[in-house]
Amino acid sequence: MLNHSNSSLPSGLEHSVSGSMLPDLQISFRVFAAHRRKVNANWSFPEHKHSQYEINVVLEGSQYMRVEGKNYTQTEGEILWLTPNQRHSSLGVLDGTTMEYVCIHFEVDDSWLRQQLSQLTDVRYPVGSPLEQALRPIIKDVAQATKESEGTHQKLLTLLASFRLFAVLSELLLQVKQQLSAQNPTTELAEQIAAHIEREWALVSNEEDGTDDKEPLRIEQLAEQLGYSSTHCNRVFHKAYGISPRQYVSMIKLRKAKLLLMNPALSIEQISEQLGYRDLSQFSKQFKRWTNMSPTAYRQLSY
Repeated sequence: MLNHSNSSLPSGLEHSVSGSMLPDLQISFRVFAAHRRKVNANWSFPEHKHSQYEINVVLEGSQYMRVEGKNYTQTEGEILWLTPNQRHSSLGVLDGTTMEYVCIHFEVDDSWLRQQLSQLTDVRYPVGSPLEQALRPIIKDVAQATKESEGTHQKLLTLLASFRLFAVLSELLLQVKQQLSAQNPTTELAEQIAAHIEREWALVSNEEDGTDDKEPLRIEQLAEQLGYSSTHCNRVFHKAYGISPRQYVSMIKLRKAKLLLMNPALSIEQISEQLGYRDLSQFSKQFKRWTNMSPTAYRQLSY
């Protein structure tokens, strides 16, 4: 068998009649802390927020939920769709008996996909709604997987549910996109800011010290170029992506770090330098803050 390096391979375009290319995708879709729980009338959960998306579904009974100061009555089968950094709490079981629910957290590191998900603007999706109908079989699979004993079978069921969740959300977003006649101007501004951050970070990543200290200044400069205040740009960006521009920079760096760590030809010291950190210690500390594990531990998981 002949072994060619990528640089020696032909483009394949010679003598081609027609063709097209699909866009490259580098998306990390992480599902975690998915659980099924049955609670009694004394149960409640305090107000909190997190950087992940959350899908909360009542399997049996009903509960009171509060999201961003607004109360919701969630009955059997209904879905609460919670976006990153939305404050929410459970005020308890509605009828004073018991309630059973499934909760799924997932994280998306791709800015474009996060922006697309922001089009799902409702919090409560009743039984029969397109989102509820699409997610219903996946919720059943997750609920069933929680009954399995820990091991390979349960992991495979969870993996299957995760891929199905990703596929279903993509299909729903296609439907939403087709229904939109025009793009919101604020969404366009957010996309401009995101594109600028990615270009700028790619240019200066080898010069920065890894602390993201320069990011607020770049946003202020961009806001001035676009004719908006930095406050308005930050607000628009957060509304579209669910995170601040500074958090977005950290997300880009984390995504790049994960990809580089999967390359065994690169040492962790080399990766640290490529990402613009002063030294390996600083990179290791930042990576552990992001992932709760060291770069070495993450690399071992990748092999």
